[in-house]
Amino acid sequence: MKSARRVPSVLFIWVVITLGGPWVAAAAAAAEQISVIDPYVRAVPPVVKTTAAFLQLRNQGAEEHLLVGADTPVAGAVELHMHSAANGMLRMRRVPHIHLPAGQVVTLEPGHEHIMLFDLAANLQPGDQVPISLHFSDGSSKQVSAEVRRADGQP
Repeated sequence: MKSARRVPSVLFIWVVITLGGPWVAAAAAAAEQISVIDPYVRAVPPVVKTTAAFLQLRNQGAEEHLLVGADTPVAGAVELHMHSAANGMLRMRRVPHIHLPAGQVVTLEPGHEHIMLFDLAANLQPGDQVPISLHFSDGSSKQVSAEVRRADGQP
């Protein structure tokens, strides 16, 4: 009886290693395939507790990836957002992910897709560096340092 139970277990492990191996290898690769270009956080007056992070994400891989979240120690909450126009009004809304097509650059910029930082823990001054962790749908993460810049994007 014991050996009959053992065979399915061994077979299961073999299937996971054989068929799951390439998937597991790909899972760790998303963060390695995405390069981050010019990350920055918009400076805001000390009384304002919300700001945004902007950057470009270049997917150097052969498959599409998804940015599914971010976090930073300088904010109580972080969300992915986008702007949309409806009836002459520009509205901002939270999105569950941002598509990063294979071989393309996606720009997170004012008025479009961006990363919102809520409940700021400190006053961010131009020139400060903000650590941000970017999270991808495969479970991998990438650490970046974003410079705080004035609203016009200048240091």
